[in-house]
Amino acid sequence: MIRRPSPVPVAPVRFAPLPAASKGSVLIVAMVLSAVISVSLVSYLQMSRTSLQISNSAFYHNAAMNLAENGLEEALYAINKTVADSSYDWAANGWDTASPVPAGDARRRLPSASTTYQFDQNVTGFVRVYVLGYNSAAPRAVARSTITLSTGHIIQKWVEIRLRKASRFATGLVARESISFSGNNASVDSWHSRKNDDGTPRATPVAYSSAVDHDRGSVGSLSVGVNAVLVQNADIWGYVATGGTMPSVGSNGLVGPYGTASGEMDLGRISTDFTANFEPVAPPANGGDNIGDITTNLNLPRAADALATDGKYYYTVGQINFNNKTLAIAKKTAASPPVHVVITLTNPATSINIGGGSGALNIERGSQLELFAPGDIKIAGNGVMNGGSTSAAANLPEYFQIWGTRTTGVQDIQIAGNGVLSGLVYAPNGSVKINGNGDVSGSVVANDITVVGNAAFHYDEALGDYGGNNPFRVALWREISSAADRNAITVLDW
Repeated sequence: MIRRPSPVPVAPVRFAPLPAASKGSVLIVAMVLSAVISVSLVSYLQMSRTSLQISNSAFYHNAAMNLAENGLEEALYAINKTVADSSYDWAANGWDTASPVPAGDARRRLPSASTTYQFDQNVTGFVRVYVLGYNSAAPRAVARSTITLSTGHIIQKWVEIRLRKASRFATGLVARESISFSGNNASVDSWHSRKNDDGTPRATPVAYSSAVDHDRGSVGSLSVGVNAVLVQNADIWGYVATGGTMPSVGSNGLVGPYGTASGEMDLGRISTDFTANFEPVAPPANGGDNIGDITTNLNLPRAADALATDGKYYYTVGQINFNNKTLAIAKKTAASPPVHVVITLTNPATSINIGGGSGALNIERGSQLELFAPGDIKIAGNGVMNGGSTSAAANLPEYFQIWGTRTTGVQDIQIAGNGVLSGLVYAPNGSVKINGNGDVSGSVVANDITVVGNAAFHYDEALGDYGGNNPFRVALWREISSAADRNAITVLDW
């Protein structure tokens, strides 16, 4: 049997107590750490409180801005309601137009004077809005919102907007789908028929010429497809905008300012966030004289035709359909003033078909023609002569207008010009083909656009201000922040 040795007892380890000085040092360290933590916590709480105050202030500053813009939206709605309905009664719709408010102005407090909007945390707010010249060509509106915090602190935002008529022709060529150029020498540029280069008004409008041309032509497509804008070998002296893709440029094409080399695109002249409205249009309520179909030579107005109260001649026509004939828009006598003719076509299949070697639509210099058509349009032969056969003699583009009124399906529109074509086309469902080997001036808005031949397309920048009965849009927005600028606006002091 193996005998194991007995274990040797181990003496316990004993630690000597800390001296009093060491105990005091530990206590001091603990107190210092506690003080540091306390100070840090106080600082953190103070920082959190400051952050909360800043966030709260920023939140209600945004609320004040939203309140001011809500007031301006009410003003813009009322202004555009007046455009659509001249009988709109501002006073009956909550606006103060009585003295001391000057005639043509209006003001309003939202909500009414005895109440306020209620926000969280016992915060209240209201907005004053003043409209200057609501019936004028360039109305303005200013708003002053007031937010009162639960502490009594007041936040105010002052905002001004200036308005201009929205134009369907703010861009030269506009398509919902694609725009393509077919031809080796096609080009796009611009000019301003009504303003000098320094922005001052011209004494009289001018037609396009190389003496007044600009590199501000414009092409826009809503499409996000790869073929949204097929520039190919065309020279786009100006801008191209699409709904999401870059334009396609051939080796001899270009996009950019004057001086851009062939095959190149100036990326500063290209955008991919283009938007546009393609609102349907309807023919005028005044159908005028119903003269059936036009199938032979005809001058309008006729000797016995009477002017409408707005100074225009109105006609309802089934269709214009002839070969080697001419529809002429001309004043009645040499001493008569130029005329403005409006034709509403009713044939939903084919509205206009002008052909033959000498078929033409001629508009006398100074006279105007508007066509409202639901059906297909084909103007061939000698095409459209709007004022003259040269750029210098041509009428301004707005003197010849085609309005496509079809709301479903595709409306086929083909237009030829005899060397010079000047006009406007607005056809939201139109598939438009422009065939010209000379100058094409104006603007085209359609579902898709094809420019064939060696046409030189010139966009009239004045069309950006061509409003007609269109609504107003915001041309300038600014926040009024300085005390001096606010003090200068006394119309909000009530």
